[in-house]
Amino acid sequence: MEITKENIDALNGVLTVKVHPEDYKEKVDGILEEYRKQVKMPGFRAGKVPIQLVRKQYGKAVLADELNKLLGEKMDGYIREEKLRILGQPIPAKENDSDGNWDKPDVFTFRYDIGLSPKVDIKFGWFTKFVHHKVRIDEALIDEQIGDLRRRYGKMSERTEIGEDCLVVGEFVEMEGDEVKPGGVMHEGTISMDSVKDAKTTKALMGLSQEAQMVVQPGDVSRDVEDLARMLGIDAKAAAEFKSPLRFTVKEVRHIEPAELGEELYDKLFGEDVVTDEAGFRAKVEEDLQRIFDRDGDRVFRRKFVEEVVDKLNPSLPEDFLKRWIQIANEKPISAEEIEAEFEEYAKGIKWQIIQNHIIDEHDIDVSGEEIQAEAGNAIKAQYTQYGIPLEAEQLDPMVAQMLTEQKEVRRVAEMIYERKAIDKLRELAKIKEKEVSHEEWMEIVRSL
Repeated sequence: MEITKENIDALNGVLTVKVHPEDYKEKVDGILEEYRKQVKMPGFRAGKVPIQLVRKQYGKAVLADELNKLLGEKMDGYIREEKLRILGQPIPAKENDSDGNWDKPDVFTFRYDIGLSPKVDIKFGWFTKFVHHKVRIDEALIDEQIGDLRRRYGKMSERTEIGEDCLVVGEFVEMEGDEVKPGGVMHEGTISMDSVKDAKTTKALMGLSQEAQMVVQPGDVSRDVEDLARMLGIDAKAAAEFKSPLRFTVKEVRHIEPAELGEELYDKLFGEDVVTDEAGFRAKVEEDLQRIFDRDGDRVFRRKFVEEVVDKLNPSLPEDFLKRWIQIANEKPISAEEIEAEFEEYAKGIKWQIIQNHIIDEHDIDVSGEEIQAEAGNAIKAQYTQYGIPLEAEQLDPMVAQMLTEQKEVRRVAEMIYERKAIDKLRELAKIKEKEVSHEEWMEIVRSL
């Protein structure tokens, strides 16, 4: 078998594969001989059907199947040996994908288009700056967090009518003018009275009892987009665009008596005798807020950083090839129009992969088995921590071992670590400015993602 590569341009190439009879004949003949032992044809005893008849009936299908396997194996090997950086997989050439006589098999020639990964120059100009936002922890934010903690650990009681510090469970129905909107939102949710910032709405809700109704505006009864999304059972994107008035029917009224500041609350939150007075409590709340916002700030920065790096470096792509490859590789039929509509987002992912691979190769980034095990363990621990379940090493180790029996999981975890290391290396190469923002500004940044 002979494989040659021709570069059409910097982003496109053609692999020409010439297959000789000695590459496939022995294998095909062996399979047909096995068929001969099993096939049944009228007028012949089992296993005695002439090989010519077996070849006539099954020869082309067996040959096509074996050539397909052979081509896949050999091209994969060639791409690895030649260290070709390709995008997607080789696909039959547009112009002429094969030469050969299927009735009298001899030499076959197949041609495949390939998309080549572009070269990337990781250089940011002196004027290119990336911003890492840091949330300013002020007294108002600490007070707000303390209020939330006191309510979370407070005592709940049923009330007959709405008052201050109440949670009101009810049914939201989307309206269109004075009528219920056909096919609109209809969902049971909760209004927290401390989240209602509009004075007129607060006054109108106060005193309402079970089954009472009123029309509210979505922005007047929710804290932010995420709060509205939870309230209406819709996603954040839909919530950001939701402007319709809502008919709200009161179902239940619950009053929260906030927990008193003192030893009992301090011990519940931080453990026995860790905090002994209000000053220590505020300091601990500030410390926890700082840790949370540092973690979230780094997560948000990484996401925005990747988007901005892709936008600034913007490696070129063999777009026509990739669109053809998507159409051929997709399990379900997909139209050219559908590909065109989604291609911009798909291209961003490919561009980031190109940049990431360049960084990994350029800086010899590697991931060890120990790192994969540690990452898997941290993921499992985090999952259990959400439910307040601590895990000891003797419990965790078998879970990690079970998780990593799946090669798919091993690859997924390794890819996460590679990406994190690539981003960390890019951060070393870039100029990053730290900017302090208020909590309100931070929430706007998060909502913009």
